[in-house]
Amino acid sequence: MQHLLHLRPFRGPLSSVLRRRLCCTSYSTQQPHSLQGSLPPETRLNPLNIQMLSQNLHEQIFRGAEQEYEDEKVERSIRHLQRHQLWGKEASLLPGVELQLPHMYGENINGHFRLLAQKQSLPYLEAASKLQQAPLPPMPQDWVWEVGWMRYGPGGEARRVDFPDEAGLVFDVEVCMAEGHCPTLAVAVSPTAWYSWCSKRLIEERYSWSSQLTPADLIPMETPTNSSRPPGGQWRERLIVGHNVSFDRSYIKEQYLLKGSKARFLDTMSLHMAISGLTGFQRTLWMANKHGKRRGLLEVKAHMKKVGRPGRKEGPMIGSWDWVNISSINNLADVHALYVGGEPLQKEAREIFVKGSMADVRNNFQELMQYCALDVQATHQVFCEQLPLFMERCPHPVTFAGMLEMGGCYLPVNQNWGRYLEDSQDTFEELQREMKKSLMSLADDACQLLQDDRYKEDAWLWDVEWDVQEFKQKKVTVSKRKRSKAEAEPAPSTPLRDWDQGPPTEEEIAGTCPSREALERLKKMVSRLPKRRQHLPGHPGWYRKLCVKMSEEEEESWSPGASLISLAMRVTPKLMGLTWDGFPLHYTEQHGWGYLVPGRRDNLMEPHGGEEDAMGPVCPHRAIERVYREYCEQKGKEQPRCLDNGLSDDLMLTDSTLWQTVEELGRLESVSEEENSGRVTRKSNKSHCPYHHGNGPYNDVNFPGCWFFKLPHKDGNDNNVGSPFSKDFLSKMEDGTLRAGRGATNATRALEINKMISFWRNAQKRISSQKVVWLRKGELPRSVSRHEEYDEEGQYGAILPQVITAGTVTRRAVEPTWLTASNARRDRVGSELKAMVQVPPGYHLVGADVDSQELWIAAVLGEAHFGGMHGCTAFGWMTLQGKKSQGTDLHSRTADTVGISREHAKVFNYGRIYGAGQPFAERLLMQFNHRLSQPEAASKARQMYALTKGLRRYRKDSDGLDLTSDDTLFAV
Repeated sequence: MQHLLHLRPFRGPLSSVLRRRLCCTSYSTQQPHSLQGSLPPETRLNPLNIQMLSQNLHEQIFRGAEQEYEDEKVERSIRHLQRHQLWGKEASLLPGVELQLPHMYGENINGHFRLLAQKQSLPYLEAASKLQQAPLPPMPQDWVWEVGWMRYGPGGEARRVDFPDEAGLVFDVEVCMAEGHCPTLAVAVSPTAWYSWCSKRLIEERYSWSSQLTPADLIPMETPTNSSRPPGGQWRERLIVGHNVSFDRSYIKEQYLLKGSKARFLDTMSLHMAISGLTGFQRTLWMANKHGKRRGLLEVKAHMKKVGRPGRKEGPMIGSWDWVNISSINNLADVHALYVGGEPLQKEAREIFVKGSMADVRNNFQELMQYCALDVQATHQVFCEQLPLFMERCPHPVTFAGMLEMGGCYLPVNQNWGRYLEDSQDTFEELQREMKKSLMSLADDACQLLQDDRYKEDAWLWDVEWDVQEFKQKKVTVSKRKRSKAEAEPAPSTPLRDWDQGPPTEEEIAGTCPSREALERLKKMVSRLPKRRQHLPGHPGWYRKLCVKMSEEEEESWSPGASLISLAMRVTPKLMGLTWDGFPLHYTEQHGWGYLVPGRRDNLMEPHGGEEDAMGPVCPHRAIERVYREYCEQKGKEQPRCLDNGLSDDLMLTDSTLWQTVEELGRLESVSEEENSGRVTRKSNKSHCPYHHGNGPYNDVNFPGCWFFKLPHKDGNDNNVGSPFSKDFLSKMEDGTLRAGRGATNATRALEINKMISFWRNAQKRISSQKVVWLRKGELPRSVSRHEEYDEEGQYGAILPQVITAGTVTRRAVEPTWLTASNARRDRVGSELKAMVQVPPGYHLVGADVDSQELWIAAVLGEAHFGGMHGCTAFGWMTLQGKKSQGTDLHSRTADTVGISREHAKVFNYGRIYGAGQPFAERLLMQFNHRLSQPEAASKARQMYALTKGLRRYRKDSDGLDLTSDDTLFAV
């Protein structure tokens, strides 16, 4: 519940709405026709047939409060539901709940949660207030070079301590990245003292350290070094403040223990996002402004051109840069400049931790400790300014309590974690080897197109590098002396035999062995080879680039074939014969990946000089037509008529007499050559495809007989697609839009393997870098180590996900691995990531989720305004009573109205909840359904917004003048 509430805190008006929503209920006085004779006597319904809380729960929560319904509002609600075809639908009933709830704090639900949150968060709020109000002691000038914690008094005197024992601390950790996951040094400060901590790996120089993390490698904050229990056995409430404090938390020993710690963490970066955070677009503008407003404006215009539609004038425009002065991006230096000001923070020393070694850290110890301490001081200054602002902007105690609770995320794992990593990586590498073998076979087969220049009629490989390197040999040279001597010597005569040798032998009858002759020829050829070995002479240029050159040093490890081929190479989609809706894929430098659509006729008669060598390879539009015809036959589609009325092949760029006639007629024209070329360009630019809609055509790509369309990009049509194998096209591979057009099993299997390894390829580095700390038996609770299912040889540990508790302006939590992982799928290697969170013996995972909570809150607000009862709006009825099986839930109705899948409708609806407008809807529709044209997408978006939001109408007087302001909206 805290997880839910800290994201959307209850405020005054909302709390009253929530109370009204739950307590204003009564027994229905009429029986709905769809439920006649089936109602248990204790079932409570409102006049719109929405089931309410059971009588038992209602009396405990609302203490008998009832509400009378107004007939006029009921009738208006029924008419509204009838207009949306929802009234009279079968309603589902849940059995009545008889449950004794815990004692409620306060007089109502709002008071209950307010008091509960105050009880949970009060010790931490008090620590935060003391930390904010108290001045810091003087910073030490010299830092002690010793392992563990050192406490510095007001005069700079230092003494060893087990850990800082104050209730509130500001804390920062620095890590030498070359040493892996172990912390290097840390600094903390309280209102009474400064503290420093140094690791063993920093102070003690050893040849090697263990790569496996244990609690002994981490920073103790609540327990002595060799213990897992606090002094006296009592855990105390403590607050630790930091900037991006989830990073620092992951290096604290006690946070990996299964139970015990009561320390909570408050993140100044999350407080900044809640107070003055930026959206992704604003962050881009803020960075552009940092380079100067002139350059920033140019970048804004470029961005608006990409995300907007040409000619669009409606919607907010960027008219002032004043907002950049009241916000900043999230790093500590810019946040400090925003809230505190003064001299900018010096961050150059950070590069030693990022790029340097442990020896560099030792050599600059005092400087780096001072750098860390200055960051702690800056964080405290920022926190002092932020806390009052945060309490003013987010006053409900549930918000503060929820952020503290979200900052303590904990994921238990066991030995299956290591097995999961190993199995996923092994499977990934095995599939990669199989995919490479398939691609190498495709490359070998494609070389056969070199014979008789068949590549010129290939729909994909016609424009790759087909030049062949000739095989070079040294000339046979004979010296003049040897030549004259050979000429002077008489020819040897065959001596007469004095005896009869008998019949010839079998060897003499068979003649010389062919293999022996070939070997002798090869021996003679060795001397004629050039000193510098040629790289695959006789093979096309594109194939030579895919093969490793043989060198004398690597001759033994060298292997033949296109071993360098991968999905990242531009020739790979061509070798696989990828098609988009049956059209061959093609790449251009200006527009990235797209596809060629046959049927263009306006550029077929343009002369290209008659020479392929001068203008480059000629597009085989007839071959592309054949590819698309085969696709239409397979799909049972009607073939476009424009592919049937073209000129015959013997008239296309091959008849020299035709071009001679054209040239003679051209001399009779009075228009200059420049004007003629301009007309041709204008005509080509206006050319469009009558039977295909997509991102194009781009007629600056002038291939005879074809239009060029760009592949759709998720960020807008003005962006270029760099690879058709990216994860954004996985759904298109699954539905057959993007598929292999040739290569039989090799190409199809390669495409299938790409889909299977996509998750692990993208997430492997993030997953493998998760910091796991393994606990010894003595560090586990006795309830675990003494459990009957405890495995003495097993491993038990934990991962602390680095969650930013308020990572967006809507205060949604952000984490790059665990909060973005998709559900497990059989055809995705490693997608079972979430299943690897496994609890130790004696513990259980409990799942709790609020279904469609944003939609539910929006529905509550709408119902309170419209009729004051549950289900009185179509939005509210679908949220509460809609069924996926009947197609009456919100997502199904949206999908049916707009013509997209239900999963895509979810994105559409949540985007609207978070403020997306009609331009967003148009882009989203075209992204989901690439076959939609721009006018079709605009029409569907207008239809959806008109149906759900209403249309803008204005009242006019008798003279036709507006009686209302421009911002008045009447929903119809």
